[in-house]
Amino acid sequence: MLPFPIQVQPGQPIYEQIVHAVKRALASGHMKPGDRFPAVRAISTELGVNPNTVQKAATVLINLGILEVRSGQGSFVAEPNHASDKRSRWKPLEPLVETLLVEAARQGLDEEELLSLVRNQSRKLKRS
Repeated sequence: MLPFPIQVQPGQPIYEQIVHAVKRALASGHMKPGDRFPAVRAISTELGVNPNTVQKAATVLINLGILEVRSGQGSFVAEPNHASDKRSRWKPLEPLVETLLVEAARQGLDEEELLSLVRNQSRKLKRS
């Protein structure tokens, strides 16, 4: 059984779905820094997908600093590299927040409704 819940869905590249599932597992506490990451072959077998697809996801996770490879030991969840200043931590999130704000405006949500939605999703993620 994988340490990150995932149901592969059509419409989005599988490697992106794997990356998102790992990020979600970290955010919800299902995976923690120092945890061993399953082997590419094990994930491939579990999901019934090509090992190259899983390798692509692992490469993305390594490049993002989410996974680290320890020679002769395998891959592990890396310790987060928290930038010291708030601006550096916010920078990668700004485009995502803008996309969220644009879509919220398109749906007719005001700021308070959007904040309520974010709080609800945060609680839901922590419970999962």
